[in-house]
Amino acid sequence: MRAFEDFKIKFEKPDWSRNPEFALIDIILEKHPHLVALLAGDITGGQSSGVFGRKDTPSVEQIVRAAIYKELKGLDYRQLEYDQTDSRICALFIKIDELRPYSFQMYQKYISKITPDKLQRIIFELNKLAIEAGIEDLKSIRQDSTVVETNIHHPTNNSLLWDCIKESYRLLEHLKEEIDGLSYQDYRVQAKKTYFKINNTKGDKRKNLFVNQLTLFIKTINQVSNVIKKSYH
Repeated sequence: MRAFEDFKIKFEKPDWSRNPEFALIDIILEKHPHLVALLAGDITGGQSSGVFGRKDTPSVEQIVRAAIYKELKGLDYRQLEYDQTDSRICALFIKIDELRPYSFQMYQKYISKITPDKLQRIIFELNKLAIEAGIEDLKSIRQDSTVVETNIHHPTNNSLLWDCIKESYRLLEHLKEEIDGLSYQDYRVQAKKTYFKINNTKGDKRKNLFVNQLTLFIKTINQVSNVIKKSYH
């Protein structure tokens, strides 16, 4: 298949040889631009698309690619900023000029507009297309028990709270598919905004923001608790 041939050609370039996952995703995104279009509305937020792709602003495609790279690598925005200059794979995948990299604030401004559900949907579609192209068949799994150094999600109090809130709603969404009549208040949008504000605020204002996030966390946990206690028939 053509996609498979493109995948093999990609590996003739040593820059991609150690990271087949992103080589594959790069090919799929090139062949299926509608995947980028799925997130365009979130990113532009009603602005003219001509604003994006200027020398001082990444294009919509670059933002989508950066979001995918960040998600799959488990990076924060500062680590993403570092990777775009330190990693040739990152620069190739995001399609940036290594002499004109973007700041972590720029990435955060636009990637944070993409909802987690839509980003996961894109990743799901990428895997689905890889399977349909015959590059991934899911018939075998290769595992390596070798311990290697890697980036981790630093467990700050703020990040742990946000992780708990996200995971709570992920579980609630699964339950909603199985339980008729299940309803709850979704605090994720507000919690996500507060999470980023805490990371970029100093002084007493940061303390107040953290208190607000704790309140949202308690409300979220109470909802999960009520769902567990309530009997649905």
